[in-house]
Amino acid sequence: MRDGTRIAATVHTPAGAGPHPLIVVPGAWWTMPQDVLLDEKKELARAGYVVVSYDPRGLRSSGGEIDMAGPSDQADASEMITWALGHTPADERRVGLYSSSYGAAVALNTAARDPRVAAVASLCPWTDLFDSFVRNGTNAGTIATYQAVLGALNGRMSAQTRQAFARLTSKRDTAGVRVWARQRSPRTFTAGLNARRTPVFMAGEWDDPLVPAGQTGRFLDQLTGPRQLRMNPGGHGDSSSREAALLQPNAAIREHARHWLDRFLLGRLNGADRHAPLLVRPRNGDRVESYPSWSAMERSPSHVPLRAQRNSGRDDVRLLTGLHSPADSGAFPVAGLADSAGLAPTTVLPLLDSPLAAVWRSEPLERPWRLRGSPVVRSRLTSTAPEGTFVSYLYDVDPLGVARLISHAPYSFRGATPGTRFAAEVAMPAAAWNVPPGHRLALVLDGSDHRYTGVGPIASTLTFSAADTRLSTPLRPA
Repeated sequence: MRDGTRIAATVHTPAGAGPHPLIVVPGAWWTMPQDVLLDEKKELARAGYVVVSYDPRGLRSSGGEIDMAGPSDQADASEMITWALGHTPADERRVGLYSSSYGAAVALNTAARDPRVAAVASLCPWTDLFDSFVRNGTNAGTIATYQAVLGALNGRMSAQTRQAFARLTSKRDTAGVRVWARQRSPRTFTAGLNARRTPVFMAGEWDDPLVPAGQTGRFLDQLTGPRQLRMNPGGHGDSSSREAALLQPNAAIREHARHWLDRFLLGRLNGADRHAPLLVRPRNGDRVESYPSWSAMERSPSHVPLRAQRNSGRDDVRLLTGLHSPADSGAFPVAGLADSAGLAPTTVLPLLDSPLAAVWRSEPLERPWRLRGSPVVRSRLTSTAPEGTFVSYLYDVDPLGVARLISHAPYSFRGATPGTRFAAEVAMPAAAWNVPPGHRLALVLDGSDHRYTGVGPIASTLTFSAADTRLSTPLRPA
């Protein structure tokens, strides 16, 4: 690279003199098994592409330090294109970027800045890095720690990257991380993609702990060129993994990505661009649904009438912070893979009660309903401490009381006046879930969850107004 950093790359060249379309593949944070990646690149070369794959700076065999899809990573991807055009039989008019996870964010950021990029296939990218690690004022500490450990095992972080992760894994103020994250977030550079109407294919998962469902959908709605997002059950990257072929035989995310690249780089009229912009497979259903946009799927949210469980006529419900009930987000990091197999985190609603959990239930639904989008919880509460954290869970509860998790999110407050009521609004990640007739929806508030770093003292008391706790969610009859 121009700054002297050596980047480890592998080149696969098709038969024939060319020129051939070029696909540049920035590597992921943690690579899939090498035989799987090698087979895919060989297939792309056999299909007529020059394929240049590489380890991003600071990772594995490349020199330098991890920039977390920042300006140096974006410059490296562009220099890799320049190198390929000068050293392989690649066609400068047909340049594509294709990757997953970390490399997928690098691909989107680079495509927004480099006018030579004619198409992008980006699997499970983050589009807002700050939103990936900070949820409703709460640090996703376990997730950030997991990523930091993998980064340390797999490469070398820059001082700036280490400092950002140190803030994200602690209870410290993360305001200084916002600028760092903005420089690494595709949503910052949407105008560049729209200016050239760059075709963008993306894939995501409903139970992705790093990219909360809805983040990529909102980014999709900001794009104006050819675009497509496919949402499937699973955790981060599960729908495009080797295991996905066994758990979800019809997902074929990498095949769809290939078709997208074939359409815009090889010029094949394969219909890849004629699908709806949004294709959704519910977490507990097999039928793929199509929508013209993310906002069209969510439409107008509905108010779900709730009643506090075992409220005994009281106007409030008490919850102790920092303590854990049987409500849970699912064992990280394997919950996503379990979700691919249709195994949502499960608990038993009668086990949940104040002061370890605050519970509200709907009446049994008389007909099947479809939940499509982001649930929002609004409440009014008082606290005995000036700061604290609680976690909201939304469950589908069958007639026997078995509760399957639909969505969850933390909420942290700071600077509250003890004993004075204040309002809280908790936006949850989006979900696609089918609720059968006879089932209830249940809202559970808990004092902690292993995925998040809470604030405030343990066992301080939160008192929620039962009457002022409301659930709003995009819910309509099936």
